[in-house]
Amino acid sequence: MFRDVWTKTLWDHRRSLLGWAIGLIGVSLVYGAFYPYMAEPGYADLLDTLPEGLVQAMGWEDFTSAEGYMGAAVFGVLGQVLTVIMAVGLGARMIAGDEETGGLELLIAHPVSRRRAVAQRALSLLLSMVLAGLAVFLAVFTLSNPIDLGIPVGNLAASSAQMALLGLVFGSLAMAVGGIRGRRGLVIGVTAAVAVLAYLADTVAPLVDAIAWIENLSPFDWYDPTAILREGLMVGDALLSLGASAFLIVVAVVAFDRRDIGV
Repeated sequence: MFRDVWTKTLWDHRRSLLGWAIGLIGVSLVYGAFYPYMAEPGYADLLDTLPEGLVQAMGWEDFTSAEGYMGAAVFGVLGQVLTVIMAVGLGARMIAGDEETGGLELLIAHPVSRRRAVAQRALSLLLSMVLAGLAVFLAVFTLSNPIDLGIPVGNLAASSAQMALLGLVFGSLAMAVGGIRGRRGLVIGVTAAVAVLAYLADTVAPLVDAIAWIENLSPFDWYDPTAILREGLMVGDALLSLGASAFLIVVAVVAFDRRDIGV
């Protein structure tokens, strides 16, 4: 039925992808619809009473503007967390998950090289993250006129795309760990730990002068949704995410190609 690994992989994950798309659309619509209430002057006064460190860590510096609110509430913490969880789950299944169930051994028993199999599964991961970004974009775009966001469509698309790239980095990391060691639980644990540390590096490290430089190493620092919603695509940050993802996929391909999986 399917001539390519990537199409078969997408088909096998179709229910999961549909569920994630519906979930991302629903969350984006619900939280985005609250913007008119957050734009009230009273909320600005409330934010002034909160600790400065908390406001900075949560990205609430400009919570009452359209870009500030959508950047923090939809494309910010919630959107980032959901996208990363989706990517890690998919990335863990691409190699380690199928290896544990025996599906990967069956695949490479066919006339397809290990490298090609992993590379095409990486392509399916990329397309899955494109779907995630598209789901969020469509949801926010649908809200634009009813709640008078006033954010250019191109900026909405750019923020959605870079959020997808953020997920791709961690999904690629999950594939890399899976290529090195085909245990799904280990892959999820390691990748989740790295994601948490990266998030803390982006939110907590800047508050401590001695370790503030660590922020620049975090993939979360390469994605500033509020700035993107105001100014458009951040090319340098997007290239960093793409480069990191490409490097991790190469690691996954090479590691899996050299590892003995008993086939």
